[in-house]
Amino acid sequence: MSNNSYLQNLQNEDLSKISAILEEKQAKEVALIPSEYDNIKFQGLRHDVTAKQLIEVKLLDLSTAEQLHSGKKAIAEVQKNLENFLTKPTAIAGLYIESSKGKVSFASAAKQRIIEKASVLALLEAQAATGFIIDPTAGQKYSVDDSVAKGLVDHEYKSRLLEAEKAVLGYLFSGKKLSVYQAIETRILERQKGKSFIEAQIASGGIIDPVRSVRVCPEVAVQLGLLNNTVLKFIYEHSSNKKVFQNPNNRQAMYYNDLLKLCLLDIGSKCFLLPVGERKITTPSAEKIHKISVVDITTGAEMTSYEAYKKSLIDKSTYLQLSGQEFQWKESTCFDHHGNSYLVLTDLKTGMQFNIDEALTDGKVDRMLVSQYKEGQITASELADVLLSNSKPQTDVNSPIAGVWLPETNERMPLLKAARKNLVERTTALRCLEAQASTGGIIDPFTGKRYSVAEALQRELIDEASAKHVQQCELVFTGIIHPVTKSVLSAVEAMNTNVLEKEMGTRCLEYQHLTGGLIDPKSHCRLSMEEAIKRGIIDAVTATKMKNDKFYLKGITCPKTKKKLTYKEALDNAVFDCHTGLRLLEAAELISSGISSLYFSSQS
Repeated sequence: MSNNSYLQNLQNEDLSKISAILEEKQAKEVALIPSEYDNIKFQGLRHDVTAKQLIEVKLLDLSTAEQLHSGKKAIAEVQKNLENFLTKPTAIAGLYIESSKGKVSFASAAKQRIIEKASVLALLEAQAATGFIIDPTAGQKYSVDDSVAKGLVDHEYKSRLLEAEKAVLGYLFSGKKLSVYQAIETRILERQKGKSFIEAQIASGGIIDPVRSVRVCPEVAVQLGLLNNTVLKFIYEHSSNKKVFQNPNNRQAMYYNDLLKLCLLDIGSKCFLLPVGERKITTPSAEKIHKISVVDITTGAEMTSYEAYKKSLIDKSTYLQLSGQEFQWKESTCFDHHGNSYLVLTDLKTGMQFNIDEALTDGKVDRMLVSQYKEGQITASELADVLLSNSKPQTDVNSPIAGVWLPETNERMPLLKAARKNLVERTTALRCLEAQASTGGIIDPFTGKRYSVAEALQRELIDEASAKHVQQCELVFTGIIHPVTKSVLSAVEAMNTNVLEKEMGTRCLEYQHLTGGLIDPKSHCRLSMEEAIKRGIIDAVTATKMKNDKFYLKGITCPKTKKKLTYKEALDNAVFDCHTGLRLLEAAELISSGISSLYFSSQS
């Protein structure tokens, strides 16, 4: 027997043992569920599913089942509540053409050469593997056979789509219906293809249990043996699971989860559509608070999920689902340096942050709404959307670079954290921190607030080494005290008396000049170059050099292009954050790697 065959037999034996243990455990749990719940039936993905089966997969609790059994609750009501797990088409249904505000099916898009056939096949396979082939015109759902018969899908795709459909119907093996993961482990499904189906299923609402014909959350799927923790843990690890879907706008490889985040919900068909066009209405941007999430094809109206919810065009659960794709708001309690507590709302995805007490004082939210939130009458998403709507800062054209922005995730990040993650060179981060310190303080990009070097260190915006480095820059702003006369010196005076290092002092003056004018350390007022010369803040020779771009040093490495830039060029290339009005440096996300991912890759 070959080594491969031996290993395969071992794997099959291990899978059988694990399956047997799980089946025994499930049998004990199932025995406790009253048998009369078998008579209460719901419509599943492809066939009926009983209340008892829904309890087994933790989609239904015993008290709701008892209410159904006694007639206190209607089956239709529970069916509606569970539609995402049972009957709703949750995959990407088709394309939204931005120029015409119309929609087309994937098969039509291939014929019109809007997107390539390979991309169309991958997207249709994802539909088949997550429940149904979807007609985007009205949101109807079909089996692969029916979709071909109705002309929704071309016959040339049929054999591939029937294979993908097994992810829903089950892969038959030794008289059993297997899930995608189980099919991979028994070697009847190619591993990479299977992982792409698993990722699409998770993104679309859950792992499909082919026996019960329902979607279940990944954690429950692991408990049921439909998935394992290792596959789940590394499903978004590039070295373990390749990105097989393509953004039609830039041909960038993506996970299905990320592609879904770019989609619009069509109000009429209740389907997700992938936008194609130059307008990039759903692409994350630092310069707009919300992306467009909802479209009404009949009127051509495009809106955010919050706007659609306020107009009663979508229900609350749909609003929260769409909002959850963009934001993940979390409440926390913080303390100021006096020990007083205050409530903070932070978006874990973008890093945007609100101090609720400050928002009340500033009139950005009223006490009634905050009370409703604290009493659980409205969600964190609703409160945050009100705060976002009422907090539209002016673009600060004199802003230094406040932090880093990642376009892929729409995340804001402090400069030093970005340097630690190798998104920005440390020297670049230090230059940008120098500019912040010399123009008024270290900036928290989550809130736009400035802090002294000591406070910034306490808040972990900077570390000990960078704090020591930028202390002199802070003195250029606050004023440098002469060690003997104790008088407040300007930067030029300090450089001339060797109290301030000349190279550092020149850079600080340059940062001030480029962000609105030199700063008088006594009054903290911005000055024109002429006024600064009069006040002795700068001499005429240095001022003349500072006005000339050719004297600027290229001390910044662009985190996106890796080109060397002057600070002025970096300012020109930066984006303005809609949340703070300050400039952010755009960075490209690194492809993660490491021992764990490499190890798993070798085992895959």
